[in-house]
Amino acid sequence: MLDVRPIRVESLGEKLANELRRRIIVGDVPSGTRLVEEDLADSFQVSRGPVRDAIRILRAEGLVAGSGRNAATRSLSDADIEELMALRESFELLAVERAIGVRREVLARQLRTALAEMDTAVADRDPSAFTTADIRFHSAFFDSAGMTRLSVLWNQFRPTIEGLLHASGKRLADLAPSAREHHDLAGLITAGKVAEVKAELHRHLQTTCSRLRSAIPPTPVQRETDE
Repeated sequence: MLDVRPIRVESLGEKLANELRRRIIVGDVPSGTRLVEEDLADSFQVSRGPVRDAIRILRAEGLVAGSGRNAATRSLSDADIEELMALRESFELLAVERAIGVRREVLARQLRTALAEMDTAVADRDPSAFTTADIRFHSAFFDSAGMTRLSVLWNQFRPTIEGLLHASGKRLADLAPSAREHHDLAGLITAGKVAEVKAELHRHLQTTCSRLRSAIPPTPVQRETDE
C-alpha cells in the first residue's frame, strides 16, 4: 500500500487570513486598522465565521492585537522581524541536527524535491515559485526531525515568514546564487556534516534577516490599538 499523506484542503478562514496577512505585511492595510467582522464579511462576501477564524489565526501570529471590536492590525517592526528570524534560526538548527541524526536519507530526498523546484523557478525566472520552493526546503527539516511540538511551533510562524519572503521580492539576479547556496547546504546535510551545516545555516538565515529588514519598512501607524 502506498504511504500517501492526505491532501489538506485550506479552509475559507485560512484563505482570508492569507489575504489579510499579505496586505498587512506589504502595508496595504496600515497598522492599527480596526478589523470589524461585519465590514470584512461584506467586503469578502462571506459569513462572519470565516472572518473570525482569520482574525484568530492572525492574532496567534502577532499580526492582530486586541479582540472583538477592538481587534486591529499590527505591522511588523525591525524588532519583530529580528525576533521572528531568531526564533526561526533556533527552530531550524534544532530540527536539522535532529533530522540528520535520525532520518538523513528521508531528509535528503525531500531536499532534492525542493531543489528541483528551485531550479525550475530559476529557469522560469519566477521569484514567487522560488520562494515557495525555498520554504519547502527549510520545512523539510521539521518534516524529517519527527519532533511534533517543534513542528507545531514552526507551522505557527511559517505563514508570516513565508509572507515576508514573498513580499520582499527576490530579484531575478539573486535566484541562481540562492539556489547554489541551497544546493551546497543540501550537500553538507547529505554528508552528515552537522557542524558545517549549522554554521552555513546560521550565515544563510542572517543574510535573509538583513534582506527582509531592508525590504520591509515598518508601515505607518493609523491609530493606537490600545485606545
